[in-house]
Amino acid sequence: MGLVAEARNGGERRRDRRFPVTLSARLRHGDRSYRTEILNLSRGGLLLAPVAAIPLGPGAAIRIEAASIGEVEARVVSLSALGIHVRLEDASERFQHALVRLARLTRIWTVPGV
Repeated sequence: MGLVAEARNGGERRRDRRFPVTLSARLRHGDRSYRTEILNLSRGGLLLAPVAAIPLGPGAAIRIEAASIGEVEARVVSLSALGIHVRLEDASERFQHALVRLARLTRIWTVPGV
């Protein structure tokens, strides 16, 4: 079954593979800044750890800063018990290079016998 068909049937909707990470990050919304962690990321989106008492809803524009990926603009897709699901609006070249490095590391970590 293709990705689009799965999405229609309530399955996986992501276009890009997500890589599990734990990266310290700062979420900026309006004039406020919140500490959080990036839990997974892909070329088009990421998952942030939940942040208590932040007034966010689907569609909210945010900025995410992390040392290893730089700063990216994003939009909240949804909130869940897992965290804040976001779609990247502007993935910088630095972010794309960081994603390639993380993908390589993930491949190394998950290869049996290495």
